[in-house]
Amino acid sequence: MSHGPSEDTIASNDSRTANEQTARDGPSPTVPAGKSVTELTIKAVLIGLALNVVLLTANMYLGMRSGMTISASIPAAVISMGVFYALRNAGIGGTILENNIVQTMTSAGEALAAGVIFTIAGVTFLDQPIDIAGTAAVAVLGGLLGILFMIPMRRYLIVDKHEELPYPEGTACADVLEAGSQGEGGVKLISLGFFVSFVYMWLASGMAAFKTTIQTAFSAGQTRGFAIGGDFTPALIGVGYIIGPKIAGYVFGGGLIAWMMLIPLLITGGFVPEAAADATLMTQANAVWDEYIRYVGAGAMIVGGFYAILSMSGTIRDALATAMADLRGSATTATEQQRRTQRDLPMKLVVIGAAVIALALVAIPQVQVGLLGGVIAVVATFLFVAVSAYLVGVVGSSSNPVSGMAVATILIAALALKSTGVTDPVVVLVTASVVAIAAAVAGDTSQDLKTGYLLGATPRNQQIAQMIGIAISALFAGWVLSFFHQAYGIGSETIPAPQAGMMALISEGVLTGTAQWGMILIGAVFAIVLILMDVPVLPFAVGIYLPITLATPIFLGGLLRAGIDWYVARNDDEDGTVEEHTTYRGRIIAAGLITGEAIMGIVIGALYILEIGAASGAPFPLGFGAETQTILGVVALVALVGIFTVGVLRGPQTVDT
Repeated sequence: MSHGPSEDTIASNDSRTANEQTARDGPSPTVPAGKSVTELTIKAVLIGLALNVVLLTANMYLGMRSGMTISASIPAAVISMGVFYALRNAGIGGTILENNIVQTMTSAGEALAAGVIFTIAGVTFLDQPIDIAGTAAVAVLGGLLGILFMIPMRRYLIVDKHEELPYPEGTACADVLEAGSQGEGGVKLISLGFFVSFVYMWLASGMAAFKTTIQTAFSAGQTRGFAIGGDFTPALIGVGYIIGPKIAGYVFGGGLIAWMMLIPLLITGGFVPEAAADATLMTQANAVWDEYIRYVGAGAMIVGGFYAILSMSGTIRDALATAMADLRGSATTATEQQRRTQRDLPMKLVVIGAAVIALALVAIPQVQVGLLGGVIAVVATFLFVAVSAYLVGVVGSSSNPVSGMAVATILIAALALKSTGVTDPVVVLVTASVVAIAAAVAGDTSQDLKTGYLLGATPRNQQIAQMIGIAISALFAGWVLSFFHQAYGIGSETIPAPQAGMMALISEGVLTGTAQWGMILIGAVFAIVLILMDVPVLPFAVGIYLPITLATPIFLGGLLRAGIDWYVARNDDEDGTVEEHTTYRGRIIAAGLITGEAIMGIVIGALYILEIGAASGAPFPLGFGAETQTILGVVALVALVGIFTVGVLRGPQTVDT
């Protein structure tokens, strides 16, 4: 059975798009509202759950590795498309809406991973063990709260604001799934990226054949401490390609300000931690970044988060009005109540569910936020769910500033809880983790609902699938986090978990009075200047906070995207077909690069845990000298960029974008 429309059907859909049913309904979906198509099935749920855990693990590794996560919606759509393609060849098949359920459940794991690694992982920086049961409880409560609070906003953000909010990943997923009958090409593309990245990282991390990190520090006249470098791994380059040159440039710009301006000024002025006073210049630069610069990034993130809330005040008000009208039964006509594509989970369930979760946050011992922490978590969650759902509609889920929202919550919670005598920073972290998880899940849910809106899915079925996906992700999140901590050590060079470290730093600093408020103020003022200049604050703030070795390869990926786009634009057809195919291929191969490195990270971590190979460094080192490793690292990087470029420009064109 075919699980995607034919070319004639797609063409028919394109022609129907020009004729809107009503101003409220927007374009005609692929599957009309009056047609019943198999959707939420056991087959789709089982496939979705299996892929959910895989992408949960991959994104947890990536986030702790780079401080950034990406939306798994498009990779999930491609992978599920390939699975259904294989099933179809085996005579089982599946519908396009079953395929959509699979990608909805799969991307839930990625979203929950972002919230967990940005906050809960921070307990390790406070010398606390990872509580697997507690992590599961916080994750499932925060995730469900994010879905519930998104439901009353769906009609306003997804339907009413259809033309204003494109939801890039959601729209792209709909395009990919509509072309599902041609899905073999997409599977080949993601397999190429996966294989190249897997082999690359095995040679680098498994056998120490070459170095991926190249960095240096230098002086210029009397000014000391300029530092530059990069950890040029496939995943980081893939992230840069996906987010594009503009956002990657903002991140790199923040890194340059931190490492080529602020750190040299502080080192020259004598602001070097005592433990690093007699160390090398590179060590001094890293120590200054750890002691001072991260607070500058935190201050910028705090201002950016509050600015986002103020910018969203009108959207929050309108969404609340729509939700209250639905609760009173006055927002929909009898026809709309019967229309399959407009059926959400009932508002009564939303209200009751949110109340139960609020009580659970206070009552469950492993959560330990207390009454005040529970109130702060629920109120902040509602506000930031609205912010997240709106922002991803404009910039996409990969650029969703969840960490900025978590930082704002930590500051509010820490100051409020400190006034009541709370001294444990873990309580503050857990409070913020509920908000971060909910905001990340809400952003992913809104993208999935946009996909469903374009395809003609039933929102209620998607919301149920999302809840199932969140429940499974939450059960595995603690185990996965514990695995990576045991294998590498959270906060180590391999998985520095920069966001989690910042959250722990701020939580402890506010409660103990040791926070670098001067540096936070500098970051806040810097953010205000950026706002006045109409420059996105949060990507800059992330760049300030990240080590320069992470910002540089991300920027390289962005430059690679810009170069390929420029080359294609010069040789494109007038209708832009070549450029569309190239954009699609690049995103899918980049997703494969990220997935391959993440899976290799799991493999090498398992070798360490099982004590196979060398106890430290690469498990099976080749014994090359440092100079040889550096030279081979440059050669490997050039080869990686070359293979990626050829794959993007010459890869399969069987998928209709």
